Amino acid sequence: MILAIDCGSTNHKVALFDEDLTRLAACSAPVAYTVRDAERVEFEPEKIWRDTCLLIRQVCAAARVSSRQITTVALASQAQTFTLLNLQGEPIIPFLSWADKRAQEESPELTQRMGARFHHHCSFPTPLPQLQLSKLLWLARRLSPALRARTRLVSLPSFLALRLAGLHCSDSNLAAMSGMYSLAKEGWWPEAFSVCSLEVESCGQVVEIGTAVPAATACAELDLCPELRIVFAGNDQTAGAYANGAEGLVLTLGTALVAYRFAGTTAGPIQAAGCWGPYPGGGFYELMTRDEGCAALDWAVAQLTPGDETGFLKLAANAPCGGAFFFPQRMHTPDAWVGPPDPGVRARAVLEGICFSMRELVDDMSPPGSAREPATALGGGSADSFWLSILANVLKRPVHRGQGDNLLGAAMLARPGTEPSHSAHAVSFLPESNRGEEYEQVYRAWQQHAPPPLLT
Repeated sequence: MILAIDCGSTNHKVALFDEDLTRLAACSAPVAYTVRDAERVEFEPEKIWRDTCLLIRQVCAAARVSSRQITTVALASQAQTFTLLNLQGEPIIPFLSWADKRAQEESPELTQRMGARFHHHCSFPTPLPQLQLSKLLWLARRLSPALRARTRLVSLPSFLALRLAGLHCSDSNLAAMSGMYSLAKEGWWPEAFSVCSLEVESCGQVVEIGTAVPAATACAELDLCPELRIVFAGNDQTAGAYANGAEGLVLTLGTALVAYRFAGTTAGPIQAAGCWGPYPGGGFYELMTRDEGCAALDWAVAQLTPGDETGFLKLAANAPCGGAFFFPQRMHTPDAWVGPPDPGVRARAVLEGICFSMRELVDDMSPPGSAREPATALGGGSADSFWLSILANVLKRPVHRGQGDNLLGAAMLARPGTEPSHSAHAVSFLPESNRGEEYEQVYRAWQQHAPPPLLT
């Protein structure tokens, strides 16, 4: 029995799969942020652990199986989210989310210190404020040297692996997104550790994505199989792409916006502004991302129809195209919308603005003149058919709703060579020639009205 865990940014999810990768049951719980504003994003480690234990018990009950039948736990996760533990394994700080931007001063300093070849080592092109390395320097200036010397650095899936199986371990796919691991050297990067006064040993072992590691200890809170294995399934975008075959573009309408593709066997960097890293089974992925995806939708819902996303989407579906402009990168500010204050018009503008932002990512990734191959849509936003029809018209390419999610991708990595059964007919959204031209004009106008980038 395979238990897959997807450590998402909006929801913490688990699912049980049998050896044929048939999904037996699934459960989820919203991530309970203790701080979530324009700069700081935190949640409590012990709460996420309690939620994990509860979800595992719930999913076993729903599938009518014993937890001792779980032989494998496969972990996929949001990138860069981490905490620090003391020698007893107790958290000394909250989890700092990948979306946390507190390291505004450290980011440009690290950009200068780490040099032009940073992107050859790290998945990300520069030490952004969101990068784990940037926040570790921020912490190094606030924690005492004695406290730093007695800490272990763990990502979110590493924290769960430690609690579930006594493993202080990560995979190269996820580690490469931290700024602490070198893709060029294929190991922890001593230069990065010296910057934030940490010891390499504080980060534990790194394995290749998809590697199964036997448990070192039994979990006290859960009665799991004595021969339990932990499979490290990398970042959630990779797991989702792997579940769908990574054929062509894979677009995620999640908390963040992501355009993802398998890039071949040549090591990166691939695009100066893009991300890259190891893909399961060999080769590398390319990824372009922006923080403001469904996070911008959630913010807009709170402004227009508080607590009622369904009502928000109904308003959007009944409003005209291009009645206003919405700029996702300007959420939390008065400049997020340009145009009439009508709630329906503004709701429609939110869906369009997020699609326009995705269009920019896709255009940056696709070479000029390349064929408009179909794209696969994943993430919470992909459940809304009206939104996907807008996306197909904005991109001028077919958009298929993904048939596999991050949980399935993690489970597939635990069962290499086993193909899951998919529906014979994927739900597809085709671009309409008249709508495509209409959206092309609205997109160009949206670009012209876009406010200058916020300083970071």
